[in-house]
Amino acid sequence: MDNKDRSDLSLYDRLPESVQQSAGLDTDPAAGLSTASGARAFIPQYVESAVAASSGSNSQSNSAESAEKVYSSKIKHKVFLLDTPAGDSSDAKERQRKRKRNNKAKPLTSKEKRALNVYEIPNESRKYDLFMPLHELWKGYMEELFGSTNPLAFTQKLLKADFHGAIITVARSKCPTYIGASGIVAQETENVFKIITPSNKLLVIPKVNNVFTLKVRESVFTVHGNQFRYRAAQRSSKKFKVKPTIDL
Repeated sequence: MDNKDRSDLSLYDRLPESVQQSAGLDTDPAAGLSTASGARAFIPQYVESAVAASSGSNSQSNSAESAEKVYSSKIKHKVFLLDTPAGDSSDAKERQRKRKRNNKAKPLTSKEKRALNVYEIPNESRKYDLFMPLHELWKGYMEELFGSTNPLAFTQKLLKADFHGAIITVARSKCPTYIGASGIVAQETENVFKIITPSNKLLVIPKVNNVFTLKVRESVFTVHGNQFRYRAAQRSSKKFKVKPTIDL
């Protein structure tokens, strides 16, 4: 392998002294360039040394021929990236996961929700007429849920249904002041119904020790609050069991 074939690789002659020394090249400290003994281009010499090292017990002439073949067929007149491209290493993946966790919006805690009054219905929104469209949507939802089933079969569906928008009435209660209260359900939590009455008032009715009624089509259904103390999302996936109920 002569220097004429390596004239296009003269770019690699000017290497840092530490790199040339590690590659086995002789350098001139004064000029900072390779001397005559180390004037050969870096890549051809590196390929020869790498092939010679991998050949093991082969002779030096065979190693030189093998290095010549490798250099001519795989390296000469070809472009290579000098920097290792960024791959999907474990560190890069971990940094990406950390960035996603940091950028992900954190949900509010219950304490923060109470401080910000997230579930508070403003006074100007406590109007019966404003919730009538919600009631109409609930009626359409009930019609679709009821379908062609009989009222007895529909009772099981009603247990898992969403009550937001339903008009409920307190039929019986241990607290006489709740009896007769009626309105559209604006919010339902695990323990209470928040309803908007026709007189534009917000009433918070506990489920405990209260019996509610609601009308779907021509049927009136009774809901016992003591057995209904679940959030709407929990109730939709819960399997209800038949339990005896002590009437109020």
